Amino acid sequence: MQLRDKRRPRADLRVLAKQLRLETHAVGAWLVINGDAVVARDVEADGVHLGRDAGSVAEARRICGERAWVSVAAHSDDAVRNGVAAGANAVLVSPVFNTQPPSALEPLKSGRGLGALRSASSISGGRVAVFALGGVTSDNARSCMSAGADGVAVMRSLLSSAEPARVARAIHDAVVERC
Repeated sequence: MQLRDKRRPRADLRVLAKQLRLETHAVGAWLVINGDAVVARDVEADGVHLGRDAGSVAEARRICGERAWVSVAAHSDDAVRNGVAAGANAVLVSPVFNTQPPSALEPLKSGRGLGALRSASSISGGRVAVFALGGVTSDNARSCMSAGADGVAVMRSLLSSAEPARVARAIHDAVVERC
């Protein structure tokens, strides 16, 4: 599970993250904090995801420890190369498909397509995991895996569904099928 809340003040984020850490630990799930290595360290999260302005992989490891799992946003092939060179554990290739940003006032983000996943997989050469993000649904998760993704990250397809358990199962099955 990744906790992503860019608007919440750090103190409030820390409280929520501590609650999620208890829940994820109880069920044996990982917790990754988006964009804040200090909060990740403070709540003993398993890792941190670094967006464009969230610092470097080296800084995250200095704060969280060398064993921390670190992923980076990859909105271009250069970002994938940089993530690999920096020693990230994973890159989140985004957006793969067209997607609506969190605010309806923002324009639709055009997807980079499955070619972005193929390219990221080739560039990574298996040195980092490649995850598909952006517009991923139960209908297209399998195609992400076929294009070279090691996994998918989803938000809207679960949050907007009347049947999130069914959607989560379908996405899970598409990912497990490749493994």
